[in-house]
Amino acid sequence: MLINILRIILLSSWTSLLILPRKTIKRFLPVTTFCTLILTTINFIGAHYNFFGVKGSARSKIINILSLILGFFSVGTLWTFKLTYGNFQRYFLMNLLQNVIFAFPIITFLEKVNFLKYIRFNRYHHLALSMTMALVLYGYQLFIDKPE
Repeated sequence: MLINILRIILLSSWTSLLILPRKTIKRFLPVTTFCTLILTTINFIGAHYNFFGVKGSARSKIINILSLILGFFSVGTLWTFKLTYGNFQRYFLMNLLQNVIFAFPIITFLEKVNFLKYIRFNRYHHLALSMTMALVLYGYQLFIDKPE
């Protein structure tokens, strides 16, 4: 029951986009899609090499991972770029703060409720990977926005 509530909360984060201008969503949708592709790839690799585990059936595992990727991370990427793009220092600090909060208290909570569990991957690996990905995403957005 708690897992289903958590999934609904994660996916309901999309409602926050109702207050974003359509132009902003259109501008940052490519970087959000790229982020989703990277996260999906990382999850396939992580599952294969047993970096983390997700309890339940195959269907349950897929729903749990997709609710994180398509909920929290996708919407978070749009909001992060909306609030910080154009000021790299602010972008970097906001990502660092978000990733520290996710890597430590949120992952601890997700492990306690059996949503996921890190096995051969720890919170510091998560933080390093997330910050590297943040740099790649910022570079990608710069490439997309470059004047012709």
